[in-house]
Amino acid sequence: MKIYIAIVKYLYDHDVHLTTHLTQKGALLRIIENIREDLTSGIDEDELEEYRSDMPHDYEEDLKQYSSKQLEGIFSDWAEYAHGMLEHMDYVWYETEVQV
Repeated sequence: MKIYIAIVKYLYDHDVHLTTHLTQKGALLRIIENIREDLTSGIDEDELEEYRSDMPHDYEEDLKQYSSKQLEGIFSDWAEYAHGMLEHMDYVWYETEVQV
């Protein structure tokens, strides 16, 4: 059975936040949400709409409408954007196989 893993690595304190998902879309939604939360924590709710308005980021409204393939591109865009500001963090997702 395939499962999908979303991982956030905090490089300075060596913490790892890991979630498992039954679908690729679920893992991508989670990892995009993690990046967005890390980038926008402390930003007022009204300002959030203007922050990176060219990229979808709202889990409930914007992201669920996309396919897994489209979410891969959105994840890549967010990861590239975040790399310069959050270089002490690493965001990855991958597919693996488990026996049931």
